[in-house]
Order: sequence, then C-alpha cells, then structure tokens
Amino acid sequence: MEKQVGYADRNDVMLAFGIEELFRRLPVALYRSAPDGTLLAANPALAALLGYTSVGDVIADVGHVANLYVDADRRRLWLEEIARYGEVLDFDIELRRRDGSTVWVQDMARAVFEEGVMVYCEGALVDMTEKVKARKARDEFVATVSHELRNPVSVMLGLAKELAQDYESFSEEDRREITDVMARQADDASWIIEDLLVAYREDMSQVVVVSEEFDVGGEILRALESVEAPVAYEPEEGATRVLADRRRTRQILRNLVNNAIRYGGNEIVVTTRRSDSGAIEVLVSDSGPPLDAFEAERIFESYERGSGPLDAKSVGLGLSVARKLAGLMGGEIVYGHDGRLSSFIVTLPSAP
Repeated sequence: MEKQVGYADRNDVMLAFGIEELFRRLPVALYRSAPDGTLLAANPALAALLGYTSVGDVIADVGHVANLYVDADRRRLWLEEIARYGEVLDFDIELRRRDGSTVWVQDMARAVFEEGVMVYCEGALVDMTEKVKARKARDEFVATVSHELRNPVSVMLGLAKELAQDYESFSEEDRREITDVMARQADDASWIIEDLLVAYREDMSQVVVVSEEFDVGGEILRALESVEAPVAYEPEEGATRVLADRRRTRQILRNLVNNAIRYGGNEIVVTTRRSDSGAIEVLVSDSGPPLDAFEAERIFESYERGSGPLDAKSVGLGLSVARKLAGLMGGEIVYGHDGRLSSFIVTLPSAP
C-alpha cells in the first residue's frame, strides 16, 4: 500500500527543501562539518572563497577542515571554544585556498546537538582579507613612523639632558657642537612630520607652494649637510637657476638623497643639467641595480616600498611626496638607468 503523506510531513519536506535551497543560494560562505572535522557540506559561495569551481570539488579535495588552516593553533583554539560554549563568534582564521594563496576570514559557527551529543557544526565565513591587510599595514606604519621619529628625538633628549645636568663641564666649542647636532636631529624630525602632512593631504591644492628664482645648487648642498654617507655634487655650468619653491625643493632633494643612501649602491652623486626643453634637471644617482618598469612606478605610490632587505625600515612616503611636490611646482620626477647608474630625475622650471 502506498504510504500516505500527511500535511505535517509535506511541511517538513518543503521546509527541509527550502533550507537546503537557501544554504545553496546564499552569497555568504556556509559550511557544515562533523565533530571529527570532516567537511560534510558547503555552498557555492564557500567554493568560490576557497578558489574552487564546484562544491563537490571542495568536499572531495579538502576532506578535513583542519587542512585549510594555515595556523594549527587556531584550529585548536576553535575546537576549545566550540566545545566550551557551543559556538564561536568573530573568530579570525587564515585559510589556504586551492591555488596556495591564503584568505583571512571571520568564522561564526555553532554546534548542533542531539540528545546531548554533538552531531555537527555549521557556520558562516566572512572574507576579512582586505580589512586584515589594512590593519596590518596601519600597525606597521605606526611602528615604522615611531621608529623613525624615535631616533632623532632620543638623540635630542639625550644631549639636552647632558647639557642641563652638566653644562659647566662642557667647553664653548663642545656646546656649539652639541647644539648643532640637536638642530640637525630636530630638522630630520620636522621633515618626517612634513612628509606625513603632505601625504595625508587629499586636496594637494592646500599644500602651500611659493615660487621664486634661486640657485638649486644651494639647496642641494643644504640637503647634503645632514647626511652621513659620502655624496658627490657635480653641477653643470649654467644649469642651476630654477623657478620653484625653495623649501619644497629641498624637501624633494632630501627625500631622494636619503632614498639613494638607504637603498642604492655605494656610489652616490647629485648632478644638474639642462634638458632639451630648457628646464633644469637634478639627477640623484647611485650605483645600485636597475629597477624593472613595474617596480619603478610602484615605489612612487604612498606607503609602497621596494623589495630589498632594508625596505622594512622605511615608511614608504619619500618618493610619493617628492613626486607630488614636483608636480605642484610644474615639474616631475621619473626614474631612469643609463647602464651604470640608477637615477631619480627631478625636472623643475628654469628661471627666466
């Protein structure tokens, strides 16, 4: 005899079908796993998140959810929380994708019990990769800025204490030397702050630029006063008079010279020349290896740094700020390599 399906039974079937359809169609990555970690079910959004084209491939390839975890300790902590509280909320996890890349997710899951026994866990994953990257970048930025400012501030503080505590023991020459060092360190700190102020200006028209005629050679020499590495200066005769902002030009030159000292080769030279159009070009060159086209353009972006071993010590603002300031003065900065030297070339309007 054919079994009669009652109204309640039909409701249960329709409800189950509706839940499964919702599970499949929701744009949020959903999963269901057994207490031992076996992946029981997934939806297309989870497959896409992990780099798969189908749910079947995810389940067949992953097998155990622990295989997705980059950090095994996070899996252990997840299991402890779900066992203790029956749920996990806002749990950050870094997962491996099919192609070997990783994705940061926020997991929200609950355990389902039947007669006091956990039968499975179900949860939702929210892609947090960009937020995690932004948070890490912010923390790294704050740490790097603090490091760069701490050096000159520590020197100034130390020398000031020495003078205050034992002023009479120093000769007049010693005092003058100490105050000169303090002034240079204060100047370094002020330029770091100035770079930050320029970098954070969304409207660059608010950055004050006052054009005047001057000899750029004098600003090159001033920029070189505070550097400890040997830097040669070789001006071309008749190619030093510019129409620009004196202080902003010095800021550009300081950033380019420091960049060459930090990342360039042992030989560093600053030269000037007149371009075919009559503008004045200042070249800050070093004997370091050439940059490829992509890298040469990327390092002009704010907070971007090169890929060398010393790059972690930089905030990543110098080149970006330099290019913005050059543009405000009617000039530009480009990178070039002549087969021997890498050069950052600043073009400024020539004085009439």
